[in-house]
Amino acid sequence: MIKTKATGPNNTDEVARTAVLLGAGASADAGLPLTSALAAKVIARANELDRQDHFSAKPDWVRALNAVYAGMVGYQGARGENPLTTVNIETLISAVRLLRSRDTHEVAPFVSTWTPSLSNFGSSNLPTESGHEIVQAVGSAMGGSGFGGTDRDVTNAVANIARAAIRPDLAQPFADAEHFILASLIDLLGAHQDVSYFEPLLQLARSQAGGVDVITLNYDLTVETAAEQGGVSVARGIERWRPGEHLNFPLKEQTINLVKLHGSLDWRAQPPKDSESSLTAQLTPHEIAVVAPDVAGGYRQNRRSDLPWIVLGDREKLATDGPTLALNFAARTALLRTKHLAVVGYSFGDTHINLMIRDWLAADDSRTMSILDLQWPRVRDFRDATDFRSALISKYGYGGQNDYWSGSAFEGGQPTHRVQPLEGRTSELLGQALFGDPPVAPDTLVTVVATQEDHAFRFEVTWHGPQLSDATLRGWPNQHVPSTNFPPPLRFYDSTPIPADNLHHLDLAQGNYEVWPTGLTFTVYAALETVFPINISVGGASIVGRQSAECEVKLPAVEAPII
Repeated sequence: MIKTKATGPNNTDEVARTAVLLGAGASADAGLPLTSALAAKVIARANELDRQDHFSAKPDWVRALNAVYAGMVGYQGARGENPLTTVNIETLISAVRLLRSRDTHEVAPFVSTWTPSLSNFGSSNLPTESGHEIVQAVGSAMGGSGFGGTDRDVTNAVANIARAAIRPDLAQPFADAEHFILASLIDLLGAHQDVSYFEPLLQLARSQAGGVDVITLNYDLTVETAAEQGGVSVARGIERWRPGEHLNFPLKEQTINLVKLHGSLDWRAQPPKDSESSLTAQLTPHEIAVVAPDVAGGYRQNRRSDLPWIVLGDREKLATDGPTLALNFAARTALLRTKHLAVVGYSFGDTHINLMIRDWLAADDSRTMSILDLQWPRVRDFRDATDFRSALISKYGYGGQNDYWSGSAFEGGQPTHRVQPLEGRTSELLGQALFGDPPVAPDTLVTVVATQEDHAFRFEVTWHGPQLSDATLRGWPNQHVPSTNFPPPLRFYDSTPIPADNLHHLDLAQGNYEVWPTGLTFTVYAALETVFPINISVGGASIVGRQSAECEVKLPAVEAPII
């Protein structure tokens, strides 16, 4: 596939290049947690830190972090959603940053009461200056000068303390919580294990003319480590980038152009120098420096300048301060020179990435995708799909659904099969995702071999399409009847002789087979009274939606006995 020619948008021959999009699942085989597990690990670390340091009172930022996590889990649980998969690291940091500025947020005037759980745990950060004012006022009165005008001072100071206790200022606790999350990611994502399973990616970089473009949403350093171990160069572009310029990734032999859309553990923002005035600071662009990450550094309250530059949360995906927009432009540029995109371990949870993929697919009918995920849902109907991944492979998308019973499966000819879903671990199927072409639908999805035996007809039914779940096998006499009077379905049996009571046939209502793999043959039997020709159909759920097909079976030829 890599060396074939394709016609480009300008009717010029171009090499059919393969690019790669990596999500968190691509790093799972290196021992790194997924985004959903990351949030739970951060919460556990925060509370473990609290126990280790023997604080007399739980720090405000730990209590704030616990309240946010519990509130999000409880809200989804109350709606009937799975609370264990609700909170990932993206949604957690989004909530923390939003609540940090809740009083100045644009929707604050329309939220009459923010959830009480944010304030119920109180705060140890009460206005101590108000307490000092009370002490001074009382001391002044006891010194003989009388209360005089100090009664108003005492009243105001007490009121300030009361207001702070009822509605504490949580900006600082949420800022500390955000700092802790970012610092924890260095530890949690920096300790990757063996990354040799990325060897197919290195092979692609070596064999494809101009190397390979890799767009990654991950902050970890697994690809960089694998490339260093395999002797492949990595160009990340950020070292040469200056604010106001494009991030350029020219094609280069045996090189991985690594576009880290959401930043990296070893990137650090370079703010203006402390000596500069605030006015000058507003006019000074922030650059990015690449450093050796302190993987074992752990959480330190006073090391805010050593936090990684990474993009977390929905509101920052298109932020304008920093290289975010330049990285997005570089990713789109890489896709424009790509004919096949291998998506590995991406959950399709980022809207701006999904729209990038949508536009790329729609612009050229010759472009194809392979999507490797650990597990795909088996569903019978993707027509009402609301998530982006399901829409990609639905009957109206690019997955090549074959549904005999829908009546419209082949209105536009054979399914396109521009998107190939793959199910398994990255360490097992990465090579297939990178080098394999989307499959061509077989001309025949189901074949039947019928044989007449002494006591029954035997039918060997083979399914040639994608693996089915909850599969059904059914049969009907193929005879002309009024459309309102369909003939009763045939009764199939899984063994002979046919039982005399005729009751132990396969339960067609519940589906005959839990799993029907591609190419597997199942054998069933029918009574000798069966009237031919008959139609036998096979259908079920697959990772590309419902699949079904029908085969006409005529009376099997019976060999004459040899005299």
